[in-house]
Amino acid sequence: MFDAGIIIVLAMRLLGPLMIFQWPLLGSIVSEYIFDAIDILIWAEMGATDIDYTSYDKPLDVYQITIQAIVASRWENKTIRNIALFFYGYRLLGYALYLFTELRVMFFFFPNIFFYFFIGYLAAKKLGLPELFEDKRQLAIVILVIILLKLPQEYILHWPH
Repeated sequence: MFDAGIIIVLAMRLLGPLMIFQWPLLGSIVSEYIFDAIDILIWAEMGATDIDYTSYDKPLDVYQITIQAIVASRWENKTIRNIALFFYGYRLLGYALYLFTELRVMFFFFPNIFFYFFIGYLAAKKLGLPELFEDKRQLAIVILVIILLKLPQEYILHWPH
């Protein structure tokens, strides 16, 4: 059951997000855009073709965003912290509904806004633009942009075609 490809992927996907505790922005980007993006390629290269990808990928995604939520729970700005944790809970609700119904469309109705809010806030702080998230009007625009960018991806990946 556990061949070399699965062991490599599990090690990468379980250990990689731990970087988020030390380097929240860099760790998140590496975990999402490198480790999560290449895991299926590693499995395919190592000959693991009969894997139910969603049954592995989604729990590992939840693991990653849980680490991010722990980091976000320590943010000083109460409003930004609460919004981030709301989006985290919203995604978890969608994941729970998916587990209950086995309908992938749940990921469309409960998109992973949390991840993009998390890295967006950290990137804005790094660039010296925290006011994008501190001013309520600008914050609303940022959230709207994140949602408008994320929904097409969720539609392509999870809407029944």
